[in-house]
Amino acid sequence: MSKGYSLHIGLNKVNPRHYPGVPELNAAVNDAVFWESYAKQLGYSTASLHDGEATTEAVLAALGGCAEKMKAGDILLLTYAGHGSELPNDKAEGFDDERNDQTWCLYDRQLLDDELFAAFRLFAEGTRIVVVSDSCHSGTMVRALPDELDLSAMLESGLERAAGSRGLASRKLPLEVEQAVVQQFGETVYRPVQRQFETQPQAEDIKAAVKLLAACQDNQTTFDGEENGVFTESFMQLFEDDAFCNATAEELINRIRENYYFPRPNFFQYGAIIPSFDQSFPFIINIPDAAKVTGYRAPDLGAVPVERTAPTGIQVRKNAVLVLDIAGDAGFTGGQDIEILDEETFSGGKTFTIELLNTPHEHAWSAAHALQQELAAKGIQAQAEPVISVNPAQDRRAAREADASNPDYIKDWPPVMGDATGGIGWHLDADHSQLAKAAETVSGKPGAHVRIAHLDTGYIPGHAALPLMLDMANQRSFVKKEDPKVAVDKTDSGQDGHGLGTIVLLAGNRVKKEDTYDEYEGFIGGIPFAEVVPLRISESVVIMNSKNFSAAVRYAIEQGCEVISMSMAGKPDNRMAQAVNDAYEAGVVIVSAASNCWYKGTGALLPKCVMFPAAFERVIAATGAMFDHQPYDVKFLRTNGERAIGTQYMQGSWGPASRMTRALAAYTPNTPWASTAHTFLRSGGGTSSATPQVAAAAALWIAYHREEMEKKGYYEEGRKWLKVEAVRHALYTAAARDAVFPEWEKYYGNGILRAWDALQVGVADESELSLSPKAESSFFGIVETVGSFFKRRKLFRNAGPKPPENALGMELLHLLQTDPRFYELFSRLDLGSPSEVEKVLEDGVFQAQVLQSPYASAYLKEAILQ
Repeated sequence: MSKGYSLHIGLNKVNPRHYPGVPELNAAVNDAVFWESYAKQLGYSTASLHDGEATTEAVLAALGGCAEKMKAGDILLLTYAGHGSELPNDKAEGFDDERNDQTWCLYDRQLLDDELFAAFRLFAEGTRIVVVSDSCHSGTMVRALPDELDLSAMLESGLERAAGSRGLASRKLPLEVEQAVVQQFGETVYRPVQRQFETQPQAEDIKAAVKLLAACQDNQTTFDGEENGVFTESFMQLFEDDAFCNATAEELINRIRENYYFPRPNFFQYGAIIPSFDQSFPFIINIPDAAKVTGYRAPDLGAVPVERTAPTGIQVRKNAVLVLDIAGDAGFTGGQDIEILDEETFSGGKTFTIELLNTPHEHAWSAAHALQQELAAKGIQAQAEPVISVNPAQDRRAAREADASNPDYIKDWPPVMGDATGGIGWHLDADHSQLAKAAETVSGKPGAHVRIAHLDTGYIPGHAALPLMLDMANQRSFVKKEDPKVAVDKTDSGQDGHGLGTIVLLAGNRVKKEDTYDEYEGFIGGIPFAEVVPLRISESVVIMNSKNFSAAVRYAIEQGCEVISMSMAGKPDNRMAQAVNDAYEAGVVIVSAASNCWYKGTGALLPKCVMFPAAFERVIAATGAMFDHQPYDVKFLRTNGERAIGTQYMQGSWGPASRMTRALAAYTPNTPWASTAHTFLRSGGGTSSATPQVAAAAALWIAYHREEMEKKGYYEEGRKWLKVEAVRHALYTAAARDAVFPEWEKYYGNGILRAWDALQVGVADESELSLSPKAESSFFGIVETVGSFFKRRKLFRNAGPKPPENALGMELLHLLQTDPRFYELFSRLDLGSPSEVEKVLEDGVFQAQVLQSPYASAYLKEAILQ
């Protein structure tokens, strides 16, 4: 039977004679009290040292006593809460890369990390040591004069500033105190201790298995709260969640990293390898084979990489990417945590696209505010905005619109195998989209032509059904670090060529029966004679980069494209809105997927509503209708006891009514999906399959009615938006409605696509068409309302630095689409209704949820407070 021993150190106060001017902490002793109470619950024999009791001699004596008592299989839980610091050392060359000793600030003096390692060498082989350090090592001795042009250093400083705005006190020993300690006691107190370890490599010859869970990175600070430190408080919350009662040390740190972005908790392990210790809840006393040592870890004190994993089982992780618009001509370096992806010059300044290498995309706004505030503190005017949004899925298969491992239909959705009326190509027939008949009609018209931009993950060369007029010369990739002249998808991306699937539905070439399981022969695309410009804007369909989208839209306009098809969705920003407006004013019809959501499995991963840019009123939002003309919604799911394949959890998104005014449905799922595993799969799904059908119909109508629109002046500068409205008028007028489904307005907006019927609708006169509201108004209502609300709150009543209120408003809008607790609200919220938005903002429950959200920045939480 293993035994557990624990020692809990907490210091709010230290000896002022040794640490002149050091501020007291509030919560360090509370942290030690909590950890001792928790250890007792687990059966440990506990001891504690608080404030004046926690001298260097007392701590080392207590550790020595534990080492004498403990045998192989026993465990020590050592917790520390208090100030931390660093001291310069002069180890001989070849002994440790670290040029500073990291320290715990005990009552009488600082305890060096070398002294702690020496104490751990006393423990027997096969013992276990878990260290929880709610402290920090400031790094200010080497960062006292940071490079003002280093964005990583500015980010770090800005994040500390943001935490300070919430009243949190740093547990970092202040620089002036560090300097005073070194000046007064460096030679007399610390150098004699350091000389003992000048030729002793750190963590060498330790036979115990040691795991250190640290509150922050070595060059960061952690914070003291009113009741507990933020790191300890995170453990307190985790221990109340049964989902983590068997979590490993790495899993616990992963989860805490999801709870808050800054500082970033760290994890080290060294000494003996005890497999059952690695695989168990780290604090448990009795584990199988507790004394079984299978080897030793190298004494590498670099942090062990820990993958970020979301609590809902989401597999897609992505670093934050920001765009910085900076006034002036100053140059910047990225530093250790930031990579500058792109730099552009504009009148009066520069635009930097940067990737934050250690910042999850969910926390992008925290970083954006921090950088903006730090730049402002240096007198540099700047705007910072995230450009990445990730639409997660349960796994890589479900993220695709079809399952390459199974060419059959998704059995839960119509049509199914053996259905006499089904078969590859059904979506093109006269009872559904009418695209086959419409394409035949338009292709027979002399001179009919049209050019389409296809925004997606690119295409895969060599497929039998690639568009006949694929414009290879003008293809482009907007993905950084790729050849800009090659829009080819990567077959190992896990998406099975999403762009290939959608581009073939849009304008696929003629296929033979042997390509379609003897079910179909003929053109498989909606408009096979169109010129198609492939534009790769992302490496994955689940990642939406608004800067890439905006650049691709501008390029499509330059290329003379009249229709844009994009089977992707994400969060809005100013660039996205401006690109939509530019396209609309240039007479370019944008068709964008409404988005998808999941109805079962690991949980709701996306809001069930129309997302952006489809939610803009100048865009056609493509929603989904099934083979039987009913909504692509779980409410109408065919349940026959069969388990569906890859898209089993996916359904189309629709609503609320305020975002359906420009929507149009097309057919999905079980549409043909061009693949690399088979020429076609039968299980294409999602609104990704519906979008190219609507885009094809729009292009067919333009090609057919071009001369009439030219006569009406719809190609003249300043009047090109009339072309967009004329196209939409025809598609909406001809759409199938009551005859196929009575609740068409709720689920489809304007009905279900009927491409040939739309050709019979002529070009509407200007008096019948109206200018749609600018793209900004679709979400600036909420941003402006939120901004006005924030001006009345505590943060904006104070004189301290703060982000612009509209930036916080945009962050809140993004938060509603990031944190699952807000999905239901976002799915029904009328973004254009100030009164409805104001009511939500004033709701106490909503405010509490924002304060609890791990994805809300410190500034946003402060702004929510009264």
